[in-house]
Amino acid sequence: MAALGETCNLNHAAEGLSISQPAISKLLKELEDALGVHLFERQARGVIPTAYGETMIRHANHLLSTLDGAYAEISAMRHGQSGRVRLGTILTPCADLLPDTLNKVRQTHPDLEISIQTGSSEQLLEALDNGELDILVARYFDKHDRYGFQYEPMFQEPIHVCARIDHPLIRAGRALSPADLQHEDWVLPPDGSVMRAEFEALFYRAAMLPPTRVVTAENLLMVTNLLEQNNMLTLLPKGVVQHYMRYNMLTQVTLTQGVQKALDRNLAPYGLIVRDEHLLAPAAKAVLEILRRAGNNPYEGKVRV
Repeated sequence: MAALGETCNLNHAAEGLSISQPAISKLLKELEDALGVHLFERQARGVIPTAYGETMIRHANHLLSTLDGAYAEISAMRHGQSGRVRLGTILTPCADLLPDTLNKVRQTHPDLEISIQTGSSEQLLEALDNGELDILVARYFDKHDRYGFQYEPMFQEPIHVCARIDHPLIRAGRALSPADLQHEDWVLPPDGSVMRAEFEALFYRAAMLPPTRVVTAENLLMVTNLLEQNNMLTLLPKGVVQHYMRYNMLTQVTLTQGVQKALDRNLAPYGLIVRDEHLLAPAAKAVLEILRRAGNNPYEGKVRV
């Protein structure tokens, strides 16, 4: 199923699995007969998964990822390491929570291998669902009641408007209203992201259209380079802005009273997300516990499943 999902071609999938084309056709037919549904639509140049097929492909990839994780963990243990943990995180925890956590992990588990993947909460939830990650530090969105993950909210994430320190609006030294921000040049996260939605809602509530002079970018290096070389504004989490302010690279834009509160009004806290804590490897459980103890968690004990 995984091979067919990747190639959409019986011959290519058979070659990748080192079996014959009739053999893979026979396996597919046996699986479809057992399930009582068609998993793929046969076409002249290949096969296309049906809705049933897409479901089976997703579960097949998850099973393969789980097996890969098991092999990697056993291999690490054989070579004297204590295991591997795959973390997924949104941007803000990279500024303080994760560096502090990793320092503590190195002290107590010096041989532990840790990989970190950054992305939006939506992207990370998909990766966790596919078995590609063990623990997330992100927001939990489950609009369609699809995941059923364990979620422990931790911290609010204030969002700030920021710019380079010699931006004309910074030099002007006054608090800015939505009208002041509407016609500026912006670097913004993509449509559908939480920050972008809250940003645009700020203007709609003021009976205005959002800015149209926008570059969409997620990569932080690209965002900061654009700000350093242009008179542009962006949105960044408070912890990230403070990090760059320490090096005089960026600074916070002062907003008029109530605008900052309106920008943050619907932002859900980010927190810890796992598929099932009982199924985590010992190394992942140890890292999860260190994350729990990091900082002062105002939501401690409130778990949603």
